[in-house]
Amino acid sequence: MKMLSAIPRQINSRFGSKQGLVKYLYFGVRMLLGNYERFDVKKLGKPHRLVFVCSGNICRSPFAEGVAKKVGYSAISFGLDTRGGDAADARAMAIAEQEGIDLRRHRTTKACDYVPHIGDLIVVMEPKHFGLYKKLKLDIPVTLLGLYGPKSLPYIQDPYSASEAYFARCQKIILHKTTKLIEYVSQ
Repeated sequence: MKMLSAIPRQINSRFGSKQGLVKYLYFGVRMLLGNYERFDVKKLGKPHRLVFVCSGNICRSPFAEGVAKKVGYSAISFGLDTRGGDAADARAMAIAEQEGIDLRRHRTTKACDYVPHIGDLIVVMEPKHFGLYKKLKLDIPVTLLGLYGPKSLPYIQDPYSASEAYFARCQKIILHKTTKLIEYVSQ
């Protein structure tokens, strides 16, 4: 019985929530069926700038932007559902600081304030963002951050409402996947 009571805690720390687990499985199956192969950026050439996109632009995308900038890659970020002008989440700032990344000056950017540049690559965190991105009617290549590295992960759950354990896990995933994306596009 004790083992059964630990299952919800394990789900929350690994996937963020029960819904996060379901989405992880659903999008994982879609990936196995080849639904995300078209988002391989190798055939596009090396992007000049990475544009990280998530929902609120306070947790995932600013951290990915910071990781890219730390290794000298041009990067920005914006949110598909943000009011703009807000600081990064305090937990994201703390984890970023541990990695030598300063997010104290970050302010959220709305999608409508994004100014495209030639050579941009849009990098989204989850498949849902594709649909929201399409509404912007931009003709810029797009990919999923989680597709890069040895273990593809098409869905990176928003950690905003999740446990501290999942928040830290999510940022670790973003650190790894951003590094792998940069290695991939730099080859």
